[in-house]
Amino acid sequence: MRCKWIWFLLLSIYTVLPFKGFSAQEQPSSDTVAAQASNLLSYIAVNYGDAVSGGQLLNTPLYAFQRRHIDEILILVGRLPDRPGRANLEESLGVLREAIENKKSGAEVRRRANAIADRLAALYQLQRSPTYSLPSADFMMPVYQQRCASCHGNNGEGSSKGPDFSDAKRMAGFSLYDLYNTLDPSVDSVHGSDIDGNLSGLQRWALAVTVASFAVNHQLSPSPDLARRYPGLLGLPGLATSQPAELPQELQEALMWWRGHPHLIRALEHPLVRAVGLLQLAETDYRAGDSSAAYNKLILAYREGYRPLRPQLQVRDKLLVNQLQAQWHQLRSDLISGASSTEIIAALQNLRASLNVAHTKLEPPLSQRRGYLWAALLFSLALGLGLLLWWGLRERKRSRL
Repeated sequence: MRCKWIWFLLLSIYTVLPFKGFSAQEQPSSDTVAAQASNLLSYIAVNYGDAVSGGQLLNTPLYAFQRRHIDEILILVGRLPDRPGRANLEESLGVLREAIENKKSGAEVRRRANAIADRLAALYQLQRSPTYSLPSADFMMPVYQQRCASCHGNNGEGSSKGPDFSDAKRMAGFSLYDLYNTLDPSVDSVHGSDIDGNLSGLQRWALAVTVASFAVNHQLSPSPDLARRYPGLLGLPGLATSQPAELPQELQEALMWWRGHPHLIRALEHPLVRAVGLLQLAETDYRAGDSSAAYNKLILAYREGYRPLRPQLQVRDKLLVNQLQAQWHQLRSDLISGASSTEIIAALQNLRASLNVAHTKLEPPLSQRRGYLWAALLFSLALGLGLLLWWGLRERKRSRL
């Protein structure tokens, strides 16, 4: 309970401090304004359930923060460039405000807030995923111990100055991107510039991994079968943008472990899934006007994702390989020559769809998977019979003695 009050105090400090760049002298970019709005939405999604339950107020000060935050979000969205879809976004925010005012359930408010954050990111092409592989939690642990441990504890257990990062239920409400956002002083004013003002983007993402790892310090790694069944959560951008609280319990625990140990899951990530993720990031870069970054991710997706598996795919479906080769070549030429944005975006989306088909083609046939199951069953039976035989011979030898 004490940690909750500390968190409320931090939120109050955050609320009264002005957003950086609100002055006429220094106007923030659209990306920064959208990130500020997304940051407040994450606070609503995580904190509202501690303020209201069953239509009753549990904590009046915290509830007041939620109402203040939704008004601030509407102001921020109003300052963003007018695009088709912004009116619907503002309408959704109005519905969220009504849900908060009518003291709707925490689950409903959380889902609405997270859905709006996703729509905001899509509408304004907000980059919510790193463009590089994430390091282990140990990478930024020295910085955490130096700058964060005095408030949050050496193992993220919290203290009288800062909230508990080892609280799995609470941390499930944040995506890695949400944690990254709180470490950007242009987006979140809770921390002073001496804490995170000089951190690079890579360092903030790495520190977000460190913070996320505390909630799974004593959790066993999930079954590799989950990685095969839900590859989109294993790699970027899914690993960075998904909130565990929005997933079934089994996947909640898996995602929380994966994002706390990204260096251990690379071997589980299917190369074609990585290629699709990189192409999605390439589309985000291109829509934001960075054709060079989009081109680099296209080449990386080809070299690290598609090319290593091309020989296997050639055996399964030669026509699909020819189609993919033509798509890669055409998209590369279009980006170099500066083709129309409509053509390039459509080509990126079509290539992702073709890679998803290729991924399916490389899956073992159902009959073969059944064969594996029968082989495993027969092996288990043979092993069991062998053990029984060994035990019988052992007992017979003992009786003779």
